[in-house]
Amino acid sequence: MARKHEIFRSKYLKAADLDGRPRTVTIEAARTETLKNDRGEETKTVLYFKGVRQALPLNLTNWDSVADVTSQDDSDGWPGHKVELYPTTTEMRGKTVDCIRIRAPAQRELPAKKPAAQKQPQVADPNDEIPY
Repeated sequence: MARKHEIFRSKYLKAADLDGRPRTVTIEAARTETLKNDRGEETKTVLYFKGVRQALPLNLTNWDSVADVTSQDDSDGWPGHKVELYPTTTEMRGKTVDCIRIRAPAQRELPAKKPAAQKQPQVADPNDEIPY
């Protein structure tokens, strides 16, 4: 069976497109675009990702997250940086709704190498007898 979001693909990413899992992506472009919504038109920064057909318009929370992850307060410096998109929920107009948030990509920790065992220097015991 197919899901609604699989059949009716939007130009923009939605939380359902992440299938409940985080996804690491590389920013290809960050463009300023005028988008229409139920309140009229808004100018937003829209992220485009390498190998991803859908784009992500940024709200203030996600804009700040990308700036933090990239250490760039100018969106012109964002292309080439990796970010992790993850599904979660937020409150909007008194309702809990699904949303996408952005964070630094998860770092998989490699197991720490065990330090080589150091041999303790042998100290001669002054009470030891010397074998002849």
